[in-house]
Amino acid sequence: MTQKELLTELKNNITISEHAYQRMQQRGISLETIAIIFKFGFKEVTHQDHRYIFKSKKQKKINRELLLDTTFKKFQKQIENTALIINEDRLITAYRITGKIWRN
Repeated sequence: MTQKELLTELKNNITISEHAYQRMQQRGISLETIAIIFKFGFKEVTHQDHRYIFKSKKQKKINRELLLDTTFKKFQKQIENTALIINEDRLITAYRITGKIWRN
């Protein structure tokens, strides 16, 4: 999947809040990273929000071709260390994962 297709799909499915744009700029998180995590990441329910994270080990079993994609390779480190918080098709914030994420 090309970068253009990923970004188009992202813009068609969610809106990005001003807070999220600001945090993305402060943390150096690109739109391509957000798009890949949103499309291929795993969704977890946290309170009323949804957290999306990318799990490389699970992707190896499910979608090995994605790991060979040039867009993924370019942003791989950023993709694997970023989480998204989405509420009702609106990106609330994006942040770096620094420690262990507790899972239910």
